[in-house]
Amino acid sequence: MTSYRTFAPVDSKKEDFRKYIEKSGLLERMTLALVSLFEEQERPENAIAYFKSRFDPDSWETSNEAMKKELEQVRRQLEELQIEHNLLKMQMAKGVVEEAVVAEPEQ
Repeated sequence: MTSYRTFAPVDSKKEDFRKYIEKSGLLERMTLALVSLFEEQERPENAIAYFKSRFDPDSWETSNEAMKKELEQVRRQLEELQIEHNLLKMQMAKGVVEEAVVAEPEQ
């Protein structure tokens, strides 16, 4: 004989609350914050502070702005490095040509 678990019907008040937190996005944000904590390589000393920082939308905006500034700075740095790279390539090309001219025996 197989035994089946029967679940009591969900209380309508609880079901309404579940729908509310799901529609409002609260459940998703909490889940994302918890998943982020779970995926950390090293566990933070204060899990509550970590959770708050991941959960608080205001900190997201601040973090987002900081990331935008950092991205812009990295883009400028990349552009400068590309220019430097191109200059070095040109210098190397000239150096190789000059070395080839010097290395040729005179006739």
